[in-house]
Amino acid sequence: MPQTSTTDLFLGPNGLLRRHALGLGVATLAGVGGSAATVALLALINRMLHAEGGLASGLALAFVGLALLTLAGRVLSDALTNRIGQDILRSLRTRLAQRILAAPIDELERFRTHRLTPVLTHDIGMVSGLCLGLPMTVVSATIVLGCLGWLVWLSWQLAALLAVVMAGGIAIHRLALERAIAGFDAAREGEDALHKAWRRLGDAAKELRLSRGRRAQVYQGEILRSVDDIRQASVKAGDAFSFAHEAGSALYFLFIAVVFGAARFWNLSAEALSGFVLALLYLKGPMDQVLGFLPFFARARVALGRVAELTERFESPEPGLADAVVGTGARPAFAEAIALSGVRYAFAPAEAEEGAQAAQVAAPFLFGPIDLRIARGEILFIAGDNGSGKTTFLKLLTGLYLPQSGTLTVDGEAVTDASRDTYRQLFSPVLSDFHLFEALTDEPGLTHAQRDDLARAGLARLALEGKVAVNDGAFSTIDLSTGQRKRLALVHAWVEARPVMVFDEWAADQDPSFRHQFYTELLPELRAKGHTLVVISHDDRYFGVADRVVHFRDGRIAAA
Repeated sequence: MPQTSTTDLFLGPNGLLRRHALGLGVATLAGVGGSAATVALLALINRMLHAEGGLASGLALAFVGLALLTLAGRVLSDALTNRIGQDILRSLRTRLAQRILAAPIDELERFRTHRLTPVLTHDIGMVSGLCLGLPMTVVSATIVLGCLGWLVWLSWQLAALLAVVMAGGIAIHRLALERAIAGFDAAREGEDALHKAWRRLGDAAKELRLSRGRRAQVYQGEILRSVDDIRQASVKAGDAFSFAHEAGSALYFLFIAVVFGAARFWNLSAEALSGFVLALLYLKGPMDQVLGFLPFFARARVALGRVAELTERFESPEPGLADAVVGTGARPAFAEAIALSGVRYAFAPAEAEEGAQAAQVAAPFLFGPIDLRIARGEILFIAGDNGSGKTTFLKLLTGLYLPQSGTLTVDGEAVTDASRDTYRQLFSPVLSDFHLFEALTDEPGLTHAQRDDLARAGLARLALEGKVAVNDGAFSTIDLSTGQRKRLALVHAWVEARPVMVFDEWAADQDPSFRHQFYTELLPELRAKGHTLVVISHDDRYFGVADRVVHFRDGRIAAA
């Protein structure tokens, strides 16, 4: 992805670093001040080592003052960077959450969950660590520069020799960094594949236990391959940094030995020699901080690219979608009918998995044109073979998908970008791939007590009262069988009581008695309460319950 996207994420007009520029500036200045005090303290210690006649009171006061300045500068810098790092992490998480909540649903469906979750967990943490560690590394770098300045003052010849040695160490680290970034990038690709395999362990637990071949395929072909790829890439990157670090340390201590030999050659004073050795020994810590940050920086750079990619991917929100902080609001209604006129929708080509050939990507499904009117209070059944377009129709009807041509109207008024989010509040869905929430939502016109009582009545009506309770606006458990979970999802719809209820093969996982009850009792009861009902069903023996049955074939209405 373009580098400008990564830059804009942090340094753009609304960049995360620009928002904290003042705090970061103060933290850096405090760190630099503490570093300057540290260098002055080293010089004072060296002077005290060679002072004659004991420790003068002035030197003692200066020592205490510089020590306090060092402490104050470092503590202030660390405290500020810690808070700013956590603020950036919070801002990054909430920004991504808002973008995902506002993204078009079809865009989310194409991105794939196993790619999304690692960004929201692993990569954001790496970026936060980068924000936390960078100011501290800058402070360490200022200590290094300050000490180098003092060393130049002590002996410019030795300082020049040190600069040559440091340049060699930096060159080694630069080569290691380039190799490591490639390794960390490959490891991060492996993390996506591994996360997909982790999900399969849970989602396909039953199938894996019933098939030795599948177990071997998932374990050997997916998990082992992914972890081996990650290990190999990470080891190569780590080895490069380890060699660079140890080579740098060896050069460093070798240079200290050279200092003693060079001191005689250039006739350095004892004070200059001890100052040089003292500074070099102290420099080891800050130098290790700077050089040790490089491997983390390499990993964080890869993570930053993934976060920026996700941010750019969902940069364009769905038009007119209300903010996530907006509450339920007034309940919408309709008086006559919802109509689809000439509605068409074409799926964008699915994204190929890593390593897949473009030719292996399935051709997009074309839906429509569709003309259909749904009257208020109607029971409408949707039928058709698998892949005929039934679920796509539901997503267009409920406003989850935006028609690419044609119009969607309510009581003759077109659903626009500005009104679409309000239009969606007409629907209480139980989709085939539904997500079951523990918490009940606040509903207009209902107190919390009334809402909870309504949920308890729904549990009793659907024979769940002995398995699930309602406590403080939430179900006590959702760990139920598939059929019971669908019944619990229906309780949610019951409590929401929106004008239109949508059921995508709700009865498919119910036993015969509940299937019969759903069609012959629940649907008529819900219509009697004023609800419009749209039901995807293959149960042709109950088609007589519906006012109309619309059959789909190949993305179009075949019969109505």
